[in-house]
Amino acid sequence: MAKKRFSQAIKGRTRNTKVLEISDADWDEVKVVLEGEVSLMDEKSSGGSSAPYPTSINRKKLSCGKRGDGLSCAFTVGHMKAGAYITDIESVVEGAFDASFDTDVKADYVTILHDKN
Repeated sequence: MAKKRFSQAIKGRTRNTKVLEISDADWDEVKVVLEGEVSLMDEKSSGGSSAPYPTSINRKKLSCGKRGDGLSCAFTVGHMKAGAYITDIESVVEGAFDASFDTDVKADYVTILHDKN
């Protein structure tokens, strides 16, 4: 028996993906009882490599806005470079980001609301 990749989609969403060792005859019997759209593909390879994760996640929640106009919004950056400081963030956000989600007025300040290292 060869390894096969089994996938099951219910209402257009993939619910289950598994690698099985199953014969074509066994698959014909099993798929009759499965709900949704099911498919079976030959497993060509597995494994691979990925880049190493950083030792810690440098997540930041930020607020930016326009002073005097009462405009502001908050957003989260999932991971920043370890050496990124507030001055680096200010140079990217100020004058480039919208001050709120409802306007095209550009932000003139940014503050860190939460810093998770």
